[in-house]
Amino acid sequence: MKNALALSAFASTIMLASVTPVTAASNPLEVRDVLELTVLAMKGDQQKTLAMLNRGNAVLRHDDLYVYCADAQGRVVAGLPSMIGRDFAELKDKTGKEFGRYVLANASEGEFGFTGYYLPKPGGSEEFYKEDYFTKIGDLTCGAGYYTTKTE
Repeated sequence: MKNALALSAFASTIMLASVTPVTAASNPLEVRDVLELTVLAMKGDQQKTLAMLNRGNAVLRHDDLYVYCADAQGRVVAGLPSMIGRDFAELKDKTGKEFGRYVLANASEGEFGFTGYYLPKPGGSEEFYKEDYFTKIGDLTCGAGYYTTKTE
């Protein structure tokens, strides 16, 4: 019954999102909603959801908003194509912050963590400040973030 409800909620959200205009830049509430939707979808069908994340489903990835996931070994299994297969724990920003290691170490099932770091926007090379929500979903650690004009 839980899986049916999760899939129903996911399908309804996808249909709603397809008629809702997408903003040019993501915001904290939108990012949190997308991550919560990902959690529901993963609980319904993890493999299908990972495939949707990697195909760039418009609900789960648009503009500068995307969901990423790393497996139990820390390898990125979903997200931007340039990140797939990389060791998430090895990622550092321009200040030396090991944000990948931090996310992997602090993610907890049923809770949302929060962190900030510098990262290039998709398709770019200049690093901008990004704030992420992250969580654990079974053996995966997943997160999503938004770029901001703030600094640490």
